[in-house]
Amino acid sequence: MGFDGTVGHEKQKNLLLSFLQGDRLPHAFLFSGQDGIGKKKIAREFAQYIFCEQKSGCGICRACKKVLRNSHPDLRIIEQEDSIKIEQSRSISKEIYEYPFESNKRVIIIDQADTMTHEATNALLKTLEEPPPFNLFILITALEREIPLTIKSRCTKISFGPIVVDDLKQFFLKSYKLDEGEAELFSHISCGSIGCGVFWLEGDNLLLRRKLAEFILGKDKSFITATVLSEKISENHISLLRYLNFLLSFLRDIFLIGHKHDASMVVNKDIKELFEWQTVDMSWIMNSIKMIRETIHNMRYNVNRWVLVEDLLLSLMR
Repeated sequence: MGFDGTVGHEKQKNLLLSFLQGDRLPHAFLFSGQDGIGKKKIAREFAQYIFCEQKSGCGICRACKKVLRNSHPDLRIIEQEDSIKIEQSRSISKEIYEYPFESNKRVIIIDQADTMTHEATNALLKTLEEPPPFNLFILITALEREIPLTIKSRCTKISFGPIVVDDLKQFFLKSYKLDEGEAELFSHISCGSIGCGVFWLEGDNLLLRRKLAEFILGKDKSFITATVLSEKISENHISLLRYLNFLLSFLRDIFLIGHKHDASMVVNKDIKELFEWQTVDMSWIMNSIKMIRETIHNMRYNVNRWVLVEDLLLSLMR
């Protein structure tokens, strides 16, 4: 059945199904919430419900199988690492006036909608103002503040919160066969996001995370280290976001241990020994958080990520 492939978000799933059951689908949704918590997966599974011949997201009918194979002619998914361009929005604008091929609806999912260029946003706005009734747009974002109000006001917003620790732990126990201790650790360093937790399980990412923490604490002040770290963590947009969000949680942990003397809420327990001895410099913590957030904001522009991160790390290093 549909939605079986996603963890948590029961309230949001039930709300989406209520729109279908009441036959009152809006013309556009805005799925908002942190990265890696399953928004795009739920959007795809919702599309599967819409197209399903049994109206249940059965997974076995012809329409469901096409969605699962990414071959359904009435499902359009737009995703691009750096920015969604004007050409893509114009292509959508032309396509939506044609009747769907197989279903009575066309579903257009726009992932990372916050990366739309100004021109693409304007093209989409014109489309949303007077959309043909057989189209459903689902815009997905982890940075709702970057979505223009003119776009947001034309969408039905559904907010997605972090996945609770217990659900994450069960996911890692069942899906990745981790032992209790490992599942407990990854359920915390995931910061509410399955995508984030899976990322730390892959390759050398967990080791690189430790090296990054050691560098900003001044354990290795080599310029070469800054260059190597910057190159590795900025390989793509998503991985860079993971590392920058890790740094934010790491700085929070330093504050909790050093200023509040409270270890119970520490997230990064596996590297706690790195910051337990740190004297808390509140101005360094606050300035570092500000610089990281500015870097996350600037990533949406066409900048050289490697250089951007290298400058950041050298500025953060104690």
